[in-house]
Amino acid sequence: MYIWNRVLLGVVGLLSLVMLILGARALKTHQYWRQIALRLEQELKEQQRLRRILLGLAPLEEIQQAREKGLITYTLPEIETAVHDIMLRRGPVWYGCQPRGVDPANGAVRVVVPVPNHQIQPRNVFWVFDERPLNQGGAFLGVFEVAGIGGEENRELQLTPLLSMEPGEIQRLQQSAAAPTMWTLRQLLPPDQPQIFAGLSTAELEQLFPATAFPRPEERQRIISEYEFDGKPLTVEEARLKGLRGIVAATDERGNIVLEEGLPKPLDSGKGIFVRQLRAYESLIGWYHRQRAEWRDRLAVAQRTGNYLKRVTADATLQQQFRQRDVDYFRQEKARETAERDLVASFRQSVEDRLNQDRAEIQRILAENRRMAGELARIQAEAIRAVEARIQQMASAQP
Repeated sequence: MYIWNRVLLGVVGLLSLVMLILGARALKTHQYWRQIALRLEQELKEQQRLRRILLGLAPLEEIQQAREKGLITYTLPEIETAVHDIMLRRGPVWYGCQPRGVDPANGAVRVVVPVPNHQIQPRNVFWVFDERPLNQGGAFLGVFEVAGIGGEENRELQLTPLLSMEPGEIQRLQQSAAAPTMWTLRQLLPPDQPQIFAGLSTAELEQLFPATAFPRPEERQRIISEYEFDGKPLTVEEARLKGLRGIVAATDERGNIVLEEGLPKPLDSGKGIFVRQLRAYESLIGWYHRQRAEWRDRLAVAQRTGNYLKRVTADATLQQQFRQRDVDYFRQEKARETAERDLVASFRQSVEDRLNQDRAEIQRILAENRRMAGELARIQAEAIRAVEARIQQMASAQP
């Protein structure tokens, strides 16, 4: 019995040690899981607090503090309001429209919308885009007006250009309609968005802005640089040196753009993120078409003026030929009259020379006559004196 007591005591001791170890292990495990539970409870409370903040249910001070710490950027009500505002400003949009041919004369197209109840009415105006990415041929195709609705389930639209189209624009329409792509119809032109052009290479930007669209190469290079550096680090001095239109925005420690009253905060100097100046493409497109119409009218006026000047030049050439014949005739007459004048002048000179000779001879004869008359007078006077002397002599001789 004594031995079995010892064995039992040993077994009890061993079991007690095992129970002690298992109890200590259980306490340690309980402590570990309790710490995890406390941490998860704290995280849950933090997530619930963030959920209230995201839902806009927390006080404004708490929401502002979370925004300053970078925990959130916008609350869900703000995001919903922004999305709703974007949807309102975006207007109705129909994606996945299939082109069905282009009229090469005026650019009219037929398009099939993917839904039957599209609620599109005649005379609706659409801005049409190729849905492919920009680097794969996506582009703005033009502004069109709904001229008719028909086809199966009234899903086919007849669109006519609202603005006149050039042959190059019609060719781009035909290439897009022939490509495996779909079109997007927008009733409102979307605003300029930096993310649309993000990721485009310099070669793709150069293709997007062809050199023929700019009168000066430096202006084209400036615009390409604006899109190329948009959203990238840049210094204020580099932006000014390149002549970029936009601002260099300040960034926080995480590299995000610092907003001030909802707008990027500009830097006066130093390095930040370049934000290009957004463009109102609807105004630019309208201005471009007005300029093109004005220059087309000017070109037509210049062509009419050129044709008129050509006709006037041809008439002037004909008149010049007529006048040239008159000039040749009058030159001949002048030469003949000049010869006659020279002949008359020569004859007159000879007559004047003869007259001068005759006058000299007359003067000589008159002088000779005067001399002879003087001589005769002298002889007569001497004869008279001789006769008178003879008479006196005879008279004195008589008694």
